[in-house]
Amino acid sequence: MSAIKKVLIVGGGSAGWITAAYMNSALNGRKTMVEITLVESASIGRIGVGEATVPTIRQVLQSVGISETEFMKKTDASFKQAIRFDDWHRIGDGGYYHPFQRRPMARIDRAGADWLMSDRSVPYAETVSVQPAFSDLGLSPRMGGSKDFGSPFPYAYHMDAEKFADYLRDISVTRGVAHYIDDVTDIEQAENGDITAVKTKGGLSLEADLFIDCTGFASLLSGKTLDTDFTDYGQWLLCDRAVAMRVPYDAYYPGEVKPYTTATALSHGWKWDIGLTDRRGVGYVYSSQFLSDDEAETQLRAHEGAHTEGLEARRLKFRVGMRPQPWTKNCVAIGLSGGFIEPLESTGLYLIEFAAITLCEHFPFGEITEPLSKRFNEIMGSRYSEILDFINMHYCLTKRDDTDFWREVQKDERITDSLKAKFDFWRFKPPSHSDFDDQLRLFSHQSYEYILYGMDFQVADGVLPPGDNAPPLIPADVRNIVEAGKTRLPRHADFLSQTLGRRVGA
Repeated sequence: MSAIKKVLIVGGGSAGWITAAYMNSALNGRKTMVEITLVESASIGRIGVGEATVPTIRQVLQSVGISETEFMKKTDASFKQAIRFDDWHRIGDGGYYHPFQRRPMARIDRAGADWLMSDRSVPYAETVSVQPAFSDLGLSPRMGGSKDFGSPFPYAYHMDAEKFADYLRDISVTRGVAHYIDDVTDIEQAENGDITAVKTKGGLSLEADLFIDCTGFASLLSGKTLDTDFTDYGQWLLCDRAVAMRVPYDAYYPGEVKPYTTATALSHGWKWDIGLTDRRGVGYVYSSQFLSDDEAETQLRAHEGAHTEGLEARRLKFRVGMRPQPWTKNCVAIGLSGGFIEPLESTGLYLIEFAAITLCEHFPFGEITEPLSKRFNEIMGSRYSEILDFINMHYCLTKRDDTDFWREVQKDERITDSLKAKFDFWRFKPPSHSDFDDQLRLFSHQSYEYILYGMDFQVADGVLPPGDNAPPLIPADVRNIVEAGKTRLPRHADFLSQTLGRRVGA
C-alpha cells in the first residue's frame, strides 16, 4: 500500500467532527500533509445525548485553537466541576461527589488512611477537595474577568452535543476539511479486504487511503463491511436502554445552573441531570431485563415532575462493549462504531477525543504497518477496560436491595476479574499511585478513593492502626480555599450570563 495521503471520515456527529478537527490541526497545522474529507448523511439522526465531559476536553479545544468563550456561546455550555451521586449506596443515605480536583502527589499518600481512621462524619471528598463545597454553593470554577481556560481548578463542560458537532464542522470546513452531505450506499473493497472507496446516493465515489468509521452504532465500515469482532460487556454492565428529555428553563428552572452533573440511582438504573445555559438534559439509563420502555419513561417523568407533560422523550437502545480491533486493515472505528459504555462518568466524548489523539500519534505517513495498528488497538482496549472497571465499581458496591436489579448487580459474577483483584488488595491498603502501571489511564487512584469511600467500602479488620474516632481532619488549605471562594468566585449562572452576554437560567 502507498503512503497515506487521503483520509475519509464516514459519519459526522461528535465523533466525526472531533476527529476531523483534531486530525486537521495535528497533521496539517504547519503545512498540509493529509487531505481530510468527511461525508455524512442528512437523513440519519444523531444520538446527541452525550452532553457532559471530563477535563481533557479543555486540552483538545486548546490544541485545535478554539476560543473557550466562543465555544461556550455556540454550544450553550456551562461548567462542570464534579459528578454528584445520589442514592447509590442506599436510598436516602445522602450523596457523595466525584470531583475533578486532584491533590498534589505526596511520597506517601495518607489521605485515605486518615479518613478511614476517623469517625467518617464528613464525606471523604470534602476532606481532600474544595470542589464539593464549590458545587454545593453553586460557584463557577473561573473568576470574573479571567482569561479563557483560566482557573486553578480543573473543570469540564456541559454542552449541547449537536451544537458542538455543528460548531466543529464550521471550524473544520473553514480550515480546509472537505465536507459532503450524502447517504452512503456501497463500500468497495480490494482483494485483500482493504476498503478502497465509498459510494453515495448522489453518485459520489470517495476514495481514500485510510477510512475512519464514525457511523455510530450502525458501524457501516468496521462492523458491517469488515465484520470485526465485538466484545460484549453486558455480563458486568446490565443497562442497555435509555430514555432522554430536554427540559427548557422556561418550563422548569431548579433555581440554579448546577456546576456539576447529578447521577441519581433509581429503581432499575440511574438518572442523569445536566444543566446547560438554556435547559437541562435529563435521562434514565436502565436495564431492559427488569424494566419496560414505557415503565422507564413513566418513572423518569414521575421523578422529574409535572413540568415534563408535553415534553418529547427520546428512547435509545445500545449494546455495551467494544471492538477489540478498532483499527482493522485500513479502517479505524472511532466513537460508537468502536464501542460504548454507559455515560455514568461522562466518558463518551473522552473516548472519541482520546482515539483521535492516539490515531494522530500513530499516524502512518508511510504505508500502514501492523505494529502501529496493533499498538493503537492495545491502547484503546486498555481505555475501555479501565472505564469498564470504574463503572462496574459504582454498581457492585451498592447496598441497595429494593429491586431485583440492585440485588443482581452485587452478585460475584457481575464483577470483572480485574476489579475483584483491585478490591482484594484495597481491603488491606488504601489505593495509591503505585497500584496502576498504565500511564495513559483516565482515572487516578484518587478517583477510585472518591467512589470507594463514597460507597462505604470497608477495609479488613486490623489493617489500619486504631483511630481516635474523631471527626476527619480537613486540611487548612482546603478550608482556606473554600472560604476564599465564597467571596472571590461568582455564582455559576452569574458568570455565564456575564461571559456569554445573555441571561442564563430563569
